[in-house]
Amino acid sequence: MNILHLLSQNHLTGAEVYAAQLIHEQASKNTVYQISNGFFMPTEAKQIKLKVETKSRFQFIRNIFWLRRFLIENKIHVIHTHSRAAVKLAYWARFGVKTGLVATIHGRQHPSLSKKIWNQYGDRVVTVCETIQKQLIRDFNYNPLRISVVRNAISEKGFYFSHTTQTFPKDRPLKIAIVGRTTGPKGERTRQFVNAIPGLEKELQFKADLVLVGASNSSITLNLNSDVRVRQIHVEHTLTSKDYNEYDLVIGSGRVAMESLLTGVPTICFGEASYQGLVRSKNVVQSIESNFGDIELDSMNPVLNRAQLKSDLEALFANELRLDERQVLAGVIQNEFNSQKIAHRIHRAYESSYFLRNCPKWIPTLMYHKIPDQEIQSQHKIYVTKDNFKKHLQFFKDQGFQTLTFNQLKKFKSGETDFSQFPKKPLILTFDDGYVDNLENASPLLKEFGFRAQIFLLADPTIDSNHWDHSETEKPHDIISGSDRQKWKDSAFEIGSHGFSHQKITQMTEDQARVELRESKKKLQDEFNTEVSVYAFTYGDTSILHAHFAF
Repeated sequence: MNILHLLSQNHLTGAEVYAAQLIHEQASKNTVYQISNGFFMPTEAKQIKLKVETKSRFQFIRNIFWLRRFLIENKIHVIHTHSRAAVKLAYWARFGVKTGLVATIHGRQHPSLSKKIWNQYGDRVVTVCETIQKQLIRDFNYNPLRISVVRNAISEKGFYFSHTTQTFPKDRPLKIAIVGRTTGPKGERTRQFVNAIPGLEKELQFKADLVLVGASNSSITLNLNSDVRVRQIHVEHTLTSKDYNEYDLVIGSGRVAMESLLTGVPTICFGEASYQGLVRSKNVVQSIESNFGDIELDSMNPVLNRAQLKSDLEALFANELRLDERQVLAGVIQNEFNSQKIAHRIHRAYESSYFLRNCPKWIPTLMYHKIPDQEIQSQHKIYVTKDNFKKHLQFFKDQGFQTLTFNQLKKFKSGETDFSQFPKKPLILTFDDGYVDNLENASPLLKEFGFRAQIFLLADPTIDSNHWDHSETEKPHDIISGSDRQKWKDSAFEIGSHGFSHQKITQMTEDQARVELRESKKKLQDEFNTEVSVYAFTYGDTSILHAHFAF
């Protein structure tokens, strides 16, 4: 795909780090552009400076026409925006252009009438945590089906478990890093935390060596108490595990918390919205859902919970947060924020956005099962006789329908096939289970009319009848099995997966369901030497969870 990351950076922020990590995963297989006010991290993208964030109305209008021309000339399939200014520009620039738009929202959105009236964020909205997703649905009535929670991607190479201190020392000053800006809500967070330390030093009888990492402003800006002493470090580069390893405790939120937890450093989450506290196994999920204290539904002001902070420090001094628990926490973060997994999910959002932009209407999809020569005894009545099926196909032909398979749809979604070739009246025909009469009766008729269909086969080649429907009143119906299954390769059907043995996926554990999906796909691909890109849930029985991790 041709991908454009649109930002409005005037200094390094988490949004640019997020975009840079995605670009790193995308650049090898896609053509990637990056447009922004400025660039503070090197990337593999083609970087172009533009005053995306501007107070000049004239400059904004010029930007609209310039970007619109850029989208057309470079055949951009999707724009990925990372800021409010970028969203606004992309929204107006793509009028009349079939470019998809995906917006990643990193923070809680301010109330706005325009956001309620129309969705400026595009075809697909990505939120970095569940709390933002809930706010968009509650406050702006956005369609939940168009919103995906996709975490910040993090590099496994830059961050690794390396903090192996077993105990929390009291015999020397405790090195505490408060990481982040010293302006805005994060500045208020830092001020509250730093001002609370002298009293806690006396109560708990310890000494703190406070370091403001990333701070470029003077302590006066924070309005600190006179008895507070802090060191300030302004860093131009992104932090690494080596940097975090210098400290006994990290205070941070968002990406900072992810990085320090991966390194294995004890971490207290205190963000722009709330004090989440010391991250433990019991509260790590809650911390992730709020982006480690940066996002709350009804709060935009950080308030220090002094009693909880005291309790958290006491827990550290009592060595309750043992090394093995910190390793577990690092594993949770690595799984949740894995860059390859996240890049894959983002790419699926791109494909969905691009497809919706070019094909906003639903595609009629018909499901068939058996195509017998004549009427049969069937408790579920899931059959169409051969003669009637031919009448169906004649009707589709007369009405100008053209069939599509899911592999063909996939090529349109990915930009591999240009949408100029997309049928004016698309139709998808699907068949379940792989009955003998599908091959003997349906396939020749499909070929006669120049149609293709999708056949959802069971990955177990030994199944030779529909055993799940056997009853005293209905005899078994034959399914192609064994070596005869190779005949599907010369048929009018494209192969999809129907699982292994027609079991309900909702009755499986999550691990079992993942195996069902992954291994049935692999087995069919190996058997038929073809790509299998779609799965049909047996009995139509599924859930949001299973739909989320299907193929």
